[in-house]
Amino acid sequence: MSGGASEAGDAPVEYHLLLDAEEVPVAASALRLLIADEAHEPEIRAIARGALTLLDEPADERGLLRIGLTAPEMKITHSAVRLLINDSQREQAEEREILWRIVGKLPDEHVMRAIVL
Repeated sequence: MSGGASEAGDAPVEYHLLLDAEEVPVAASALRLLIADEAHEPEIRAIARGALTLLDEPADERGLLRIGLTAPEMKITHSAVRLLINDSQREQAEEREILWRIVGKLPDEHVMRAIVL
């Protein structure tokens, strides 16, 4: 499995995110949306692309994917998932439920705000 320092150089893995099979494509979709929305921010796009690359790793025998995120990747992933929650409509209840599960697996807002990019 990847160490999580793909675009962040030698940055250490700060958090291991465990995603099930239906959460992986939703997390990837959130990161792709953030990359498109942040066209004017190359550093943010690079971090998001690094996190997106980690989602391509193979799942384990139980269908779970464990990815090691650096602090910037963790913050960007959290931001991407929250952005997609805010952009989704009530009719997308199943996707919103999956997004909220991903948010629940990440550290809280206070931890995210403390991470400086």
